[in-house]
Amino acid sequence: MYIFKNHTGFFLFVSFAALSFQSVAQNRQNDTWVDSQVNKNPAVIEARELLNSSAFKAKSLNQPIYNPNLETSYEREGDGNNYSIGFSQTIDLNDKKSINKNIGKLSYIADQNRLKAIFEQTKADALTALIKWQFAQKNAALAFEQERQLQRLLTIVDEKKSAGILEPLDVELIYLNLSKTLISISENQIKLKETEVKIKELLPDWTPEKVVIPVNGLGLSNYRIDPNWIVQHPVVELAKTEWKVKQISTRLIEKTSKADPTIGLSAGKNDRENIVGITFSMPINIRNNYSDEIKASYSEALAAEAKFQSVYRQQTFVAKANYESLLTSKKYFEQWRTLTAGRADNSAKLLNVSWESGDISTSDYLTGLSQRADGLYSGIELEMQFKLREIYFLLSIGQISHLKI
Repeated sequence: MYIFKNHTGFFLFVSFAALSFQSVAQNRQNDTWVDSQVNKNPAVIEARELLNSSAFKAKSLNQPIYNPNLETSYEREGDGNNYSIGFSQTIDLNDKKSINKNIGKLSYIADQNRLKAIFEQTKADALTALIKWQFAQKNAALAFEQERQLQRLLTIVDEKKSAGILEPLDVELIYLNLSKTLISISENQIKLKETEVKIKELLPDWTPEKVVIPVNGLGLSNYRIDPNWIVQHPVVELAKTEWKVKQISTRLIEKTSKADPTIGLSAGKNDRENIVGITFSMPINIRNNYSDEIKASYSEALAAEAKFQSVYRQQTFVAKANYESLLTSKKYFEQWRTLTAGRADNSAKLLNVSWESGDISTSDYLTGLSQRADGLYSGIELEMQFKLREIYFLLSIGQISHLKI
């Protein structure tokens, strides 16, 4: 299994039973800093407002379908006045109201899952940008270290060249390596700026001084996939709910194809006589029996079911792929860390001593420095891949909301 260390949390979930916006507000009061920033994202705000709209729609669908009709008439016939007043009411004989009510509930749940999916994806994007920024900083620091090292080397080389110890070619080799390092510095500075802009897009109040992700990582261990997480994944739940809506909508069309009667009661006066009347009307579906609409709705329901099965299957394999990728990246990062433990500083010292004593040429010395830097860059890349895979894995199993960051 995998365990969240000090990262217990909750999903953004609103109970439909009360259609309560207050519960949403209470949940948001307990948001972490990242969650509060993600909630400011326009896409999340849009999904939340659509959820609010869905709540009102669900409430409206709980109301009766038909309102009573008021009918009045007046006419003058000779010296007499004829008038009447009446009420009529269409009867929901096929109980379409209950179906509408269920559609409203399911549509609300669908918008809940849509909000949750957008929130989790936005939070994952923000954490991904933060991780990339952290490691762009590490790469930039390493590139600056290389530059300082080569600048110091140039000073030593100039002294040795003046003393006739080094050839002009050695100096040229150092300048070539310095040029290569400047390119690396430029590329890393560009990545830093790009990731900073991306973070500010997703986390409006973030600054480079803000420590969001702990240096030791997310604090996860012992990873596993619970099949229930895939079933409850917001993307899967959304597809399932949309399928259920299509199923119930088919029943609604079937019932709509059956006519509902209208009953009326009227009273009035015709000249000097009082009149009381009862009316009854029933549409006759002769010219259109709505059979094609019913068939189309059945096909849409079958398509929605197939989509749900496809989304569930796809999410299952995405989670498995991310699980395997996470274990692989963790394995090789830990191997690299074990392999290079304490060697980075020792290799730099050994290279310096060997070159200054004349045991190796300047060309070999520069090659050694380059290989050492490549090894350190590889370690940075392996660690970044590992931490990114943690985010991708949590997103694929629908657990990113548990991270209290």
